[in-house]
Amino acid sequence: MRKYYYITTFIILMLVSFIGITYSYEYENSDSIKFELIGPSTLYVDVNTDYVEYGVKIKYKNMDISDQVIIDDSQVNMAVLGKYLVKYTVSIDGLSEYIYREVIVIDKTSPVIELVGGEDISIIINGSYNEYGYSVSDNYDDDLDDKVKVSGEVDTSKEGTYLISYTVVDSSGNEGVVVRKVKVMEPIISLDSNLSGIVNSNEINVSKHSNTIVKNSFNENGIYYEGYVKDKSEVYKIKLKNKNNSLEYTYNMTVSKSNYYSGELDLTMVDNGEYDVYVVAKNEERLLNKLNIFLKIVRAKVGNKLVSVKYSDDMVSLVIENFSYQYDIVIDPGHGGIDIGASNGIVNEKDLNLKISKYEMCRYQSMGYIVHMIRENDTYGEMLGKSNIDNLSRRALMIGYYGSVSRVVYSNHHNGSERLGDYGFEILVGNQTSKKDLILELSLYNKFKDFYGITDNNIRIYARDYDSGKTNDKSNGSIYNDVNYYAVIRIPYELYNVKNVIYEPIYLTNASDFNWYYMNENWIKVSEMKIQEYVNFLGGTYNSDNKKCL
Repeated sequence: MRKYYYITTFIILMLVSFIGITYSYEYENSDSIKFELIGPSTLYVDVNTDYVEYGVKIKYKNMDISDQVIIDDSQVNMAVLGKYLVKYTVSIDGLSEYIYREVIVIDKTSPVIELVGGEDISIIINGSYNEYGYSVSDNYDDDLDDKVKVSGEVDTSKEGTYLISYTVVDSSGNEGVVVRKVKVMEPIISLDSNLSGIVNSNEINVSKHSNTIVKNSFNENGIYYEGYVKDKSEVYKIKLKNKNNSLEYTYNMTVSKSNYYSGELDLTMVDNGEYDVYVVAKNEERLLNKLNIFLKIVRAKVGNKLVSVKYSDDMVSLVIENFSYQYDIVIDPGHGGIDIGASNGIVNEKDLNLKISKYEMCRYQSMGYIVHMIRENDTYGEMLGKSNIDNLSRRALMIGYYGSVSRVVYSNHHNGSERLGDYGFEILVGNQTSKKDLILELSLYNKFKDFYGITDNNIRIYARDYDSGKTNDKSNGSIYNDVNYYAVIRIPYELYNVKNVIYEPIYLTNASDFNWYYMNENWIKVSEMKIQEYVNFLGGTYNSDNKKCL
């Protein structure tokens, strides 16, 4: 029996071997169609990208017939995660063969968190920090805003840099993270150290000071300086020296007269950092600015930079950093605290200014805008330094400080007059603003005139000269070189390069005006006209639903 078993086993093995040889021979036959996928047979691709076909090589009878392939990728949906097949078919000499490639659509891209207000924010110590918000975009998932986790705290009572972390994870497990730096800092300017011994430009004592600035201003490219040095020289230069490295920038000044120079510092290409400023004549020494605090420039947007000027013992330093808007709109509710403004025995201007401003802030916020108010209660607003002086100039400094990082700035006021016949609205603007700078204000001026039904030729949009008090009609956009009269227009413009506008919707002292505007609630319509104009100016979409703000 064992002999027959061995013989049977041998025969079976021979048959299996013969079958294997026959199969191998048929596979190598040049008459068969041979496929070779280019690229991987299983292809992983990111969702919502374009599908890229790698192709296939096909041979038949030692000929390349790749150009005869029919590729069917109709199953592949790049917008939906999943597994799909791409079919490659070729037909020739009555033969038809096909193979597949597996395409797996995955999500491997992290969501992106964009911080409203930018990744770097500075606030004044003892001020308030409000979360500016964020938006999330993802290549696959929608509505991830509610899934963002915010961690970190800001102590506004202590100087320092605080980190706020924003984290979100999409449905595929991809994580997006961004960090905001909130810098709590002492104000760049402090009135307390400058309320005595201040110097005006016409009081400079050449024999007392080796050098000092006589005029300073921001322009589009940087800073304009005029000043003198005690010892006359044929060449004057201003030099910036980085405090943390050896980087320096030198600017040639124009010799205007004797020991007097003038010129511009173009700061648009200066690297970020803090720089001490020197004046170079026969000797090199720190640049001084001993002007009145209300004449010293503070900070402004210069190109894509935020340039801040610091004064330590009147010596000038510049802080240069990347610019980003922190606010869309800054609103100044006029007056406050012991300063009641105009009054008609029924309502004080300070209270009406705040009421209108709070309504407008609510309306802007309901449409997604970031708003900062100079005051949000019955005070005179935020102060600079420890002294609690109720001073319009102090208020103007704050308008400029916050306005320098805002797209829009305006002040809300309501008029008063001893002349009982005065009525209607007024819009107060800067002397130097041109027609192209006043497109929004001129549009409101015309809309207000129609809404109020005013047909007389009284000036309704104007600027005023500080020295003479003369009123300059701005209804045609004419430019004047006069110094601006109102502190809340003059100081933001001169020290921060900020355009502020004052709106005076009515005369509180005119009973007809007051009844029409306040008692009949036409103030809502007046504010809505203003709000719509600013929303359009900012490129947004106006929404008339105001129920939540009334």
